[in-house]
Amino acid sequence: MAKPADLDDTIRALLADPQWQGHPLYQALDGLYGLYCDHTEQLERMTRISDRYQKAEHDRGMSYAARHEQQMKRLERLLRISDRYQQSLQQLNEELRQQSEQDELTGLYNRRYMQARLRDELARQQRGGRPFCVVLGDVDHFKRINDAAGHEAGDLVLQRVADLLLSRLRQTDCCARWGGEEFLLLLPVTKAAEADVLVRNIMQKMAGMHITGMPDGTVLSMSFGIAQSDSSAVSNVESLIALADAAMYAAKNAGRNQLFHAD
Repeated sequence: MAKPADLDDTIRALLADPQWQGHPLYQALDGLYGLYCDHTEQLERMTRISDRYQKAEHDRGMSYAARHEQQMKRLERLLRISDRYQQSLQQLNEELRQQSEQDELTGLYNRRYMQARLRDELARQQRGGRPFCVVLGDVDHFKRINDAAGHEAGDLVLQRVADLLLSRLRQTDCCARWGGEEFLLLLPVTKAAEADVLVRNIMQKMAGMHITGMPDGTVLSMSFGIAQSDSSAVSNVESLIALADAAMYAAKNAGRNQLFHAD
């Protein structure tokens, strides 16, 4: 558990950082922290008043044992109040952290988190680790789905796709909503042939999905591109993603509902 001083520093840093000022939870954190500071000041004032009261009791001949017991009870009450505010601040801090890593609609990791994971995975490989694969997938004819069935149906499609992808992945794999209707899979310690088997299984499962609100006869599909991290064309995360992206668009140009490997 963080010390109060460390937690105060963390909260003040979050509130001072311009990138969080438009966040939905920013105002809540700012207000709660202000309330916490006000209550802390009140608690300190109460403690000073209590000290003066103690002296008055002493002057009236109050026994040391009685005064000590009374002060301990006051302190216990103050600590309980302080603990509740500390817990509230910690909860808000955790929610902010999750919001910075998760896509709100699908619950998957977001692009920012995945980019950090990819950098870590590429660094691991460069230290002598085994290669890995990335898979970039795009929902076919997504604009047509939105136009025909509405944005609510489109959102439901993205959520169902996210659920399907997660259900087929291993515990060590990672899935993110890359943007719009694009999804990115990170498959550690995996070669392209193994990734191919996984993706084809996903494509098969997707063909049998029924989405509420979709026009009759609609068959959901995705186009995928696979890139392996030890390719000679890979020098950094951006070049690895570019390979997967080029393969995915080649799959779309070939008629969609296809899987292509990077050259």
